Amino acid sequence: MTEPIKIIRDLDSLQGTCYVEIKPGKYTGEHWTKESIFFTDETFTYFSSAIEKHYKKYSLWGMSEISRVTWKLIVEELENLKLFLMDNPKADELKKHIGFFYLDSTEKKFKENLNQNVSDLVQVISEFQTWITEKCKNNEYISILGI
Repeated sequence: MTEPIKIIRDLDSLQGTCYVEIKPGKYTGEHWTKESIFFTDETFTYFSSAIEKHYKKYSLWGMSEISRVTWKLIVEELENLKLFLMDNPKADELKKHIGFFYLDSTEKKFKENLNQNVSDLVQVISEFQTWITEKCKNNEYISILGI
C-alpha cells in the first residue's frame, strides 16, 4: 500500500491515471472535473464489493452510471461493511469483506498496520456515504469512471 486510504478532492494532487473518479450525474464525456471525487485503485477496491452487490455491471476499468435508488442500497451495504470493520475484525476475516487490488501484497501491507488502516477505511467509507447521499439529492445518477 503506497498511497494513504483517503478520498482525493484536489485535482492538482492527482498523478498518473490510476484513479477511480466519482462524478455527480451521468457521464458527459468529461473527466477530472472539480465536482468529482477520486480514489486510488487500491482504496476503491477495498469497498467495491458493496457496489458490485447492487450494480452487477460494475467494473473497475469501465464506466458505470448508477441510479439514485441503487446508490441508496450501496450506501446501506457500505454501512454493513463499516459495522464489520468497527467490530475489531481479525485479520483472517478481512478477505471475506474487503477486496485487495494487488491481492497478496496489498493484503499483507494492510494487515501490517491493521488498526490504523481499518480506522482510515471506516473514515473514508463514512465520508463517501455522506458525499453520495448529498449528491443524490440533486442528481438522479452518479457515475463511476474507472481507471
